[in-house]
Amino acid sequence: MDEGPRLPTFLRSLLLQGLWSFERMQGLGFLFALDPWLRRFYPEPEPQKEALRRHMEYFNTQPHMAGFILGAVVGMEREASLLEGPRREESILRLLSAKRAMASALAAIGDGVFWGVLRPVCLAIAIAAWGLFWTLGMPHPLLVGCLIYLTLFNLPALWARWEGLRLGHSWGERMPQELARLRWRRATRLLRWAGLAAAAAVTVCVLLVPPFGPPGPWNVLWLAGCLLLQRRGLTAARIYAIMGVVGATWAWVWT
Repeated sequence: MDEGPRLPTFLRSLLLQGLWSFERMQGLGFLFALDPWLRRFYPEPEPQKEALRRHMEYFNTQPHMAGFILGAVVGMEREASLLEGPRREESILRLLSAKRAMASALAAIGDGVFWGVLRPVCLAIAIAAWGLFWTLGMPHPLLVGCLIYLTLFNLPALWARWEGLRLGHSWGERMPQELARLRWRRATRLLRWAGLAAAAAVTVCVLLVPPFGPPGPWNVLWLAGCLLLQRRGLTAARIYAIMGVVGATWAWVWT
């Protein structure tokens, strides 16, 4: 992938949902990110207008995975711009069909990885770091915990946006097969277990270990209540949030 408009496309992709609407969802944001390439491939006014118009359609995916689709669409638009007549029309129809399919597939992967696993794991680790820093008497433990959360979450998120442009351009229509090789499910399971371990450690320390709180048999009942909430369908992110809020309140009251 050419490095020319890659940086502007990456920066624009951060605003993917800035033009969100019920009619087109992220469609206008996707077009805004793709615009530097379209103007490069279609310097003539009429072909450029047609290219801009066809990408104003409905589009919706997981925001951090959009870079993969942008990269693939850039490669297919480059190929279409070199064709003429019916061959270009056929290439464009294939491009739009692949774009819709990739949006649905990557939305499922991205929701599971970023919203379902990475976010609660980062939250659990940040709460654990806050508790440790607060116990050691270090300054601004809450601020440190927030910074740890933002760093842990945004590093892989920004990597996916930036490197996704290159990988998507390289893979093109082979993206489903290439993504399957990355073993998303295995990574998701490992992250889920890591988050569960961090959340359990935080909860045990907050409820049972001084100076956070006095030991008591009913504390175990509270922990069992959290597990019951999970069985009732509460998401992992909300479980971790409840653990953190209740634990922080408990620590504040008892110290």
